[in-house]
Amino acid sequence: MGLHCQGRGESVKFRSARADPSPSAQWSRLVISNEEMASSEHTAPPSSPAVPSLSDSPALGSHDPTEPVFLPGRAGEGRGVLLVHGFTGSPYELHLLAAHLHAIGYSCLVPRLAGHHQSLATLAATGWADWLGSAESALHELHRQLAARAETPPRIAVVGLSMGGLLTFDLARRYPADAAGQKQPEIVAISTLATPLFLHPRNERAIRKLARLPGLRSLSVPKLFGADLRERNRPQPPLKPLGMPIRCLDSLLDLMAHVRAGLPAVRQPALLCHGVLDHTAPYDSLAAIAGEIGTPPAALQTLALPRSYHLLPLDVEREQVFSAVAAHLAKYL
Repeated sequence: MGLHCQGRGESVKFRSARADPSPSAQWSRLVISNEEMASSEHTAPPSSPAVPSLSDSPALGSHDPTEPVFLPGRAGEGRGVLLVHGFTGSPYELHLLAAHLHAIGYSCLVPRLAGHHQSLATLAATGWADWLGSAESALHELHRQLAARAETPPRIAVVGLSMGGLLTFDLARRYPADAAGQKQPEIVAISTLATPLFLHPRNERAIRKLARLPGLRSLSVPKLFGADLRERNRPQPPLKPLGMPIRCLDSLLDLMAHVRAGLPAVRQPALLCHGVLDHTAPYDSLAAIAGEIGTPPAALQTLALPRSYHLLPLDVEREQVFSAVAAHLAKYL
């Protein structure tokens, strides 16, 4: 998510998101076979600046990390991980974590949410129900893939970044492990990374006011500060579009309220991670989520990253995040 919480006094110009006759694009599944993964280790990465080198994630090979991807696990392995990106983001945010979990043996599916990494008009035509629908469709797709490949009933964990964490909570509430059965997805563990349960009150008031004013709901807020990322030794994540539609920000606040109301019903083992220096999702969200989620205390773990900003899977402490997520899944998945 690209909405920064700090104020610097700049004057903000708004851009209108024109109507786009094309429908919101749905994520299309891209399966990378084990044979393709083996051959891709000797494939030179693309030279396009929009597709940075993936030399540290050979499982993805030359695959464009902004596109959705399915990485099949070991033969007969029934455990899979759904990884859900954040608001205005793309699968790029999670491609390194997906490669790490895949190397351990898990099947990993990283979808692209409805309207994301496309035009402002395409994103503006969507709302939180569309984003949730994308994540839910991906959950069913992962369950289908696991059921077809595995010798044991599928077991699924969901990892969500930022807004993807909100979607993770809602999916976990609606697909509890003790009520799903083999014909429906079963979420047995979750992890959320830098998930905002709320924004700064000043920002929330501004979004709500702009969304209610005639003629302003169709405008967009430009991303003035780029990605909220401390890491500077890797390619920066591609920003597309370069703005946040007011109507989508308004819908994001609705999603936060919807998810917060249902948090006590989320009981899966949960790992909650947050960067102390996050400029996008208030760090106080970590304690708020931990205090309101229904997960039993013995199965709830929090991880504060003292040097990280918002995009934890790409930031300076990402290896600590990867290790914590892997340990959590090893224990509960």
